[in-house]
Amino acid sequence: MPRPLTSLVAALLGVLTLLGAPPASATSPLVPVTAEFRETSSWESGYQGTYTIKNHSRTALDGWTVEFSLPVNTVVTTHWDARLTRDGSRYSFRNVGYNGSLAPGASTTFGWVAQGGGMPGRCVVNQGGPCEEDSDITPPTVPTGVHVTGIEGGALTLSWTASVDDRSPVVEYELFVDGVRHSTLTGVTSHRVTGLRPNTTYMFHVLAKDLAGNRSALSHAVTGTTGA
Repeated sequence: MPRPLTSLVAALLGVLTLLGAPPASATSPLVPVTAEFRETSSWESGYQGTYTIKNHSRTALDGWTVEFSLPVNTVVTTHWDARLTRDGSRYSFRNVGYNGSLAPGASTTFGWVAQGGGMPGRCVVNQGGPCEEDSDITPPTVPTGVHVTGIEGGALTLSWTASVDDRSPVVEYELFVDGVRHSTLTGVTSHRVTGLRPNTTYMFHVLAKDLAGNRSALSHAVTGTTGA
């Protein structure tokens, strides 16, 4: 039985629509809004950094927020083109009146001056996903060569070989004593553990943490016995 003319026309229009539609990846990015970090200049005691917010979606963006953390040895001293609120080491930058609205494909930039060399990590945009499409999800290498370098009656000193990260210098190490996290250490590869009992054996592990918050696996266990 012949198909009705209206059915044939509808089917043909459907095929033409599919053929004319652009690929989904070209019009629907996985990340509709991104914030890209750049270190624009640096000196011995600090650096100047910027984030560029870009609207990849097909609708206008009305306001944006970029949040990130800085290591404890780094603080923001001045900033521009954004409003700043701070909670400890967590910084939140929000648009000002003149740069909050972004048309599709448009971008804007804000910046700051930091005292200290720590780079931003754990960045999220608009209180949602990671700031960049290729966000850092790779942990640093596991600390190696953990060994006891000093023995006292109530303290032991440990040293280890620095870990390596694929994007940035490793900024923190976490030291575990008998399976319990004891210390968070910044920019060092040795630590004197105090408050221990004399003539007692302890077990130690170390892990590394990068700027994005990725943690390595625990190092091999090493034991040490305090002196009399």
